[in-house]
Amino acid sequence: MIGRLIREFYQNFERFFCAFLLVLMVSCLAAQVFFRFVLNASLTWSEELSRFAFIWAVYMGAILGAKERIHIRVTATQLLLPPQYRRFMTMLADLVWVLVNLFFAYQGFLQVGHLMKFTYTSPALGWNMAYIYAIVPLGFMLMSVRILEGYWRDYERGGLAALGED
Repeated sequence: MIGRLIREFYQNFERFFCAFLLVLMVSCLAAQVFFRFVLNASLTWSEELSRFAFIWAVYMGAILGAKERIHIRVTATQLLLPPQYRRFMTMLADLVWVLVNLFFAYQGFLQVGHLMKFTYTSPALGWNMAYIYAIVPLGFMLMSVRILEGYWRDYERGGLAALGED
C-alpha cells in the first residue's frame, strides 16, 4: 500500500509540483491585484514569490516534457532517413541532450555553490537566492534522469528493438 503510494507520487511528482506552483503563482498575483485595486495597498512579497514559482514551474514543466517525451523536436531530417536509422538518430539526439543537461547542471551547481559562499538574499522575501537558483542544476539533472528512465522503460518493454520508440 505505502509502496504503491510512493511509486504513484514518484511517477507524478512533476505534475503535482507544477500544479502546486501554478496555483501558488496565480494566488499571489490575484492577491496582489486585490490589494492594489480594492484595498489601495500593495504586498511587498507577492510579485517576488510568484516570479520564483513561475521559474520553478517552467523547469518542472520541462522535466515533465522530458519524461512524457513531448518536447519539441526537429524531425524533418529524421524523416528523410531510412526507418532503421531514425531510431539511432533519436537516440543520438537524446544522448547529446543528456550531455548538454549535465553540462548545465554542473554550471548550475557551481553557481549555487557560489551563492552559498557569497550569500545574496531576495529583496522582498529575504530568501537566500541559492535555494531559488537550485532549480537550475536540479532541473537539468532530473530532466536527464527522466530521459534515461524512458529508455529504461523501452528496454524493459521490448529490448533493444523498442529503444527510442513511443
